[in-house]
Amino acid sequence: MKRGFTLIEVLVATAIFTIVIISFISIFVAVAGMQAHQMSAAVVDQQSQFLLQRIQYYVQNSSYVSTTANTAVTTLVLRMPSSTIDPTVISLAGGTVYIQQAGGTLQPLTSNKVTVSDLSFTRHQNPPGHDTVSVAFTINYNTSNIKQMFAQALQTSITRVSAATFDSGVYPSVSGSGALGSVSQAWTSVNGVIYFSGTNVGINQSSPQQALEVNGGIRLNTALAQPSCGASSRGTLWYQELAPASNDVLQVCTENASGTYSWLTL
Repeated sequence: MKRGFTLIEVLVATAIFTIVIISFISIFVAVAGMQAHQMSAAVVDQQSQFLLQRIQYYVQNSSYVSTTANTAVTTLVLRMPSSTIDPTVISLAGGTVYIQQAGGTLQPLTSNKVTVSDLSFTRHQNPPGHDTVSVAFTINYNTSNIKQMFAQALQTSITRVSAATFDSGVYPSVSGSGALGSVSQAWTSVNGVIYFSGTNVGINQSSPQQALEVNGGIRLNTALAQPSCGASSRGTLWYQELAPASNDVLQVCTENASGTYSWLTL
């Protein structure tokens, strides 16, 4: 004769089964939550690295960072050597980072899977080296699920590496006069034609030994009327082109022993 399970045995078995099921469910929920968190972290990391790479690329290849030095701004304006992408503007709107080039349409640099906040750019001067740009932002996984929430704050500095180029004339500010270079930071040449060596200037001469050294001829043209000879023009050379079949003359403004100024024909 077979004996059945007693009520106590059934209750114990049911309790054990329930505990096992609850344990499996808890483990599954924990694993699912961990996977969701890891997925959020992977998306945030991917988006942040892509954003940094894009900003780094454009800063390094820019001709000029058009922001006030040592002042944090939310919009980065970069002047580029190519007119097709000049200027390049990077800004934040509605949690998305956008890039705009040459006044074209806004293009997103981040997807709707993340939101970006606290984006800031700061230009630092480093003479005689190139400027650097400090970049800071916070990037969040775009979700309302507390188990998937993940945020990352990043800050880095990027140095310009390209030489500055200009797509228009270079002018001083309207508030005053300006200078190109200084004693400690001197230009060495202009267009490979005019050269500077200390206080000497050379034309087609890379190593001038005199205050002015010209490698080639010097032509004096007198398209303008000859000025009067006086203290302000003393030492001026003037070449006169006379009528056809006449002898041209080369004159210099001099002062004689009596203090009188006059053009002397050489």
